[in-house]
Amino acid sequence: MSHEILVGIFGILTGCLSGLLGIGGGILLAPLLLIFMPLITHIQLPLLTITGLTAAQSFFGSGSAIFHHAKNNMRDKVLIYRFGVPMGLASLAISFFSLQIPNRTVLIVFAILAICSVLITITDKWFYKQWGKVDIANSASVPLIGIVLGLMCGAVGQGGGFIYLPVMIYIFHCNPKVAIASAPVIGLLSSVSIFSGRAFTDTIDWWLCFYLIIGIFVGAKIGAMISLKLNEVVLRKCINVFVFLSSIKIISMAF
Repeated sequence: MSHEILVGIFGILTGCLSGLLGIGGGILLAPLLLIFMPLITHIQLPLLTITGLTAAQSFFGSGSAIFHHAKNNMRDKVLIYRFGVPMGLASLAISFFSLQIPNRTVLIVFAILAICSVLITITDKWFYKQWGKVDIANSASVPLIGIVLGLMCGAVGQGGGFIYLPVMIYIFHCNPKVAIASAPVIGLLSSVSIFSGRAFTDTIDWWLCFYLIIGIFVGAKIGAMISLKLNEVVLRKCINVFVFLSSIKIISMAF
């Protein structure tokens, strides 16, 4: 099997995740390229190529999820404007200084985000007891949280689906289906700076990216169809599993 076809297959797998949970899926693509590609094809891609492909995955995965979830019309526009836009702008702002951030700082921020995502999923009842239901339309905490997450995710070069999805569901108490429909718009806003930075510096293998994008679009269609058929309880469990696995990967990288 050629490594181009394998990248396309990885695109289908990660695209399914994008369609299922409304996230970019770049965090899943990295271990697939780092670990499984050498085992299957005996080809080890350069790290720069891998990071370029994960940036493309985050961007096009979110874009494909937007397309496939558009007809459902379940997005929360207020949440997107008050949480997603500030997060995207903050991520874009910090991206101009990301190369000056020390690697140790990046790893620490990565670990903090991972730990927070796990804590949010297991202490959601405590959050509700302390704060009640957040008024998304009026609370100043909504854009503030978006800005903080945008700065942190932009600093580590991630779209941040593993953290903003549990925030929307467990802190803002969004319906899981509404959160999943809104998440790809937020993911696109937060990943555009990462992808454009890679594109403008010519650090993306566009031939491999072509195969990846085709796979993403096909996979996102499959994932979106599955997402519509699952009930809210199952979707919440899927999100919890994704958060825990992502957090384990991130913490292992940081330490």
